[in-house]
Amino acid sequence: MSRFSRTLESYRNVLVAVPSAGQDVCKACWRDTAGYAYCWRCNEHLQGHADLLADVVVPIALAEQSKQFAYELRQYKDGREQISRPLRIRLTAVLAEFLRLHETCLAQAIGIAEFDQVTYVPSTSGREVHPLAKMLSHAILQTKPRFAQVLEPNAKVPADRVVRPDRFTATSAGRNVLVVDDTWTTGARLQSASVVLKTAGAAKVAGLVLGRWFDDDFPPARRYLQRAKAEPFDWQRCCLGRSGLGVC
Repeated sequence: MSRFSRTLESYRNVLVAVPSAGQDVCKACWRDTAGYAYCWRCNEHLQGHADLLADVVVPIALAEQSKQFAYELRQYKDGREQISRPLRIRLTAVLAEFLRLHETCLAQAIGIAEFDQVTYVPSTSGREVHPLAKMLSHAILQTKPRFAQVLEPNAKVPADRVVRPDRFTATSAGRNVLVVDDTWTTGARLQSASVVLKTAGAAKVAGLVLGRWFDDDFPPARRYLQRAKAEPFDWQRCCLGRSGLGVC
């Protein structure tokens, strides 16, 4: 078994599958909703920006705040190379495999054949080169020829949890854009990126996040988390496919 295969196999006991769409699952960000179509935060995004938001958002897995996957997503950007480098290698494998198996699912879900541009949500912390940029532009061959660093953060905009059309500027925008981020907490950054890209000319925008951040000690969401953990993680199935919305 190759190192790549061993890495993917090790994640089977780490990753928590995102529940399929349905009652109590937000149609935008896939978190628990207590019976509503959208969670409070995504409904707020819709009220303010509607058609400029991402046409679909897909998390690879849930990132429970006290568990290993959430730890890796926090630490892979650590400035200490001895800590961050092994995690970057592992997370590159996760992202590459998911894209290989499910990029078509995201495209199909928004009615297109493929994405002509792939980019990422840049950090607002002033980091010179984001690890996602290296992954998508060099390490992952599937995205390398389509990668473009088109979003630039606006340092004057507060780093809050609000969708802001001026949070980023876009130097250009493809017709159909896949935007990758590492973590979705409230979605403000990725949705701000989508607003900017569509304003710049993108017709379709899909969001792909490695981990949908999840507060695992939030009592009202325990049933949702139990449902998620009841289904073993399967690389062959994404949340769109399990919901009948994708090709897998």
